Amino acid sequence: MKHKKIMIDLAVISLAFLLFIIWHRNFIDNKAQTTFSTIKFYEVYLITTDKEYQYWEYMNNGAADMAVATGVNYTWVAPVTRDVNKQIEIIKKAVSDGADAILLATDDPMMLSGVIEDAKASGVKVIYVDSPANEEAIITLASDNYEAGVLAGQTLLSLLDSNGITSGSIGIVSYASKVNTQLREKGFRETLANDSRFTVLESRNTVTGDPQASQEAAERIIDENKDLVAIFGTNEGSSVGVGNAIKANGNQYIGIGVDRTDVTMELLSEGSLKAIIEQNPYTMGYLGMAEAVAALLGKDTGPEYINTGISVVRDNQGR
Repeated sequence: MKHKKIMIDLAVISLAFLLFIIWHRNFIDNKAQTTFSTIKFYEVYLITTDKEYQYWEYMNNGAADMAVATGVNYTWVAPVTRDVNKQIEIIKKAVSDGADAILLATDDPMMLSGVIEDAKASGVKVIYVDSPANEEAIITLASDNYEAGVLAGQTLLSLLDSNGITSGSIGIVSYASKVNTQLREKGFRETLANDSRFTVLESRNTVTGDPQASQEAAERIIDENKDLVAIFGTNEGSSVGVGNAIKANGNQYIGIGVDRTDVTMELLSEGSLKAIIEQNPYTMGYLGMAEAVAALLGKDTGPEYINTGISVVRDNQGR
């Protein structure tokens, strides 16, 4: 699995580098119409759903690194906490402030479609990172969230087998209003449905997907199900909540989370999570910025969707 992740990372980073070379050749080719004086005035924004989670910081780091390499002006802006109406206002302001391109992780794919359509009508290049809207964009760079759920389910079954657990119930703490988490839950459930030894309980959904609410939801699952053997958290906040709940109960259960961060890795090292499904937000930002520059230069941006890959991180014991 580690080798697969490396191959995926190398593929997308190589593509990003290729786009950078194309960009660079525009300036050394005497037939190029674009000049350094043009590129340095391009304004590119990353607009994420919030600034609450470390996941988005990784994405910002990737976008910022490529922005430095290409010389465009770059700004990361988002609501402090998830708020679709604030995100809409931020998009409008970015357009009015002269954005040439926007890398966008959408909060609500339907509610944001109108403002994205307006942005495109104003000439803004729109690139989706992590989570697209219903409105068409130049390209989407994201994980396959259904496959992330499948991988979480397969990993859990492996962990249950290696720990000699042959029956019991499995809980899910989710953030149901997000398409990404819905797809992860679907992949997880359909994978576990093939194994009659275990019962997957009804999901406990939180309104905001934050760690505190998720921990409370996980603790209710623990209190109400004496045969519980494992819990799956479908996003960063719910994974932290699940890990904290398991920690508070003596690490008696197998926790599976999504998104590698400082906090989830600490929970992994403590045994409160046994595995993390890792996405590649840095790559989304890095390659997304390269795609934005290519689009602004009128170059080929490749396929409409790039799968930025997933992998599994397990605890040091490999259990």
